[in-house]
Amino acid sequence: MALKPAPMTDPATDAELLARVSAGDLGALGDVYQRHRADVRTFVRRAMNGHHDTDDVLHNTFLTAARIADRFDGRESCRPWLIGIAARLVQQRSQKLARVARYLARLASARLVAHDPVPELDARNDLAYALGHLSAAKRVVILMAEVEGMTCAEIADALKIPIGTVWTRIHHARRELLAALERG
Repeated sequence: MALKPAPMTDPATDAELLARVSAGDLGALGDVYQRHRADVRTFVRRAMNGHHDTDDVLHNTFLTAARIADRFDGRESCRPWLIGIAARLVQQRSQKLARVARYLARLASARLVAHDPVPELDARNDLAYALGHLSAAKRVVILMAEVEGMTCAEIADALKIPIGTVWTRIHHARRELLAALERG
């Protein structure tokens, strides 16, 4: 049985597709998804340190994009915009998980739960391990800059934070990564 080739995506620009999404054309959202899902998924997977909820955040990114498509600024590619949405969703998820963790810690009355340290010890020399120990805000910014190749201005715009904050987070993230890798 031969596999069918993937359908061709619409040759329209990202701005045209998002304008159609804004008007209710969900087929155009499918084209945007086909164009950018791999890049956005890779970013989310890295930003979440490989967590199993990667696909949930990926899909929420595109659902959010559909809901706010009328806010897209019309630039050539919507990839940085989508990564910005994904970054904010990753940060929100981290904040929610932190609240749940604090709540569970209070419930446990400071009882420590034993865990297996072997995976952490095995990953000590790995960049993923070092990235996993950055705060979510620093990890997201360093990934957007170093892996996704976004400029500081694009990151600031995507995350809706001052450019100085982006520079500071990148600086501290690089220092922390270097120190973690040197220790490893």
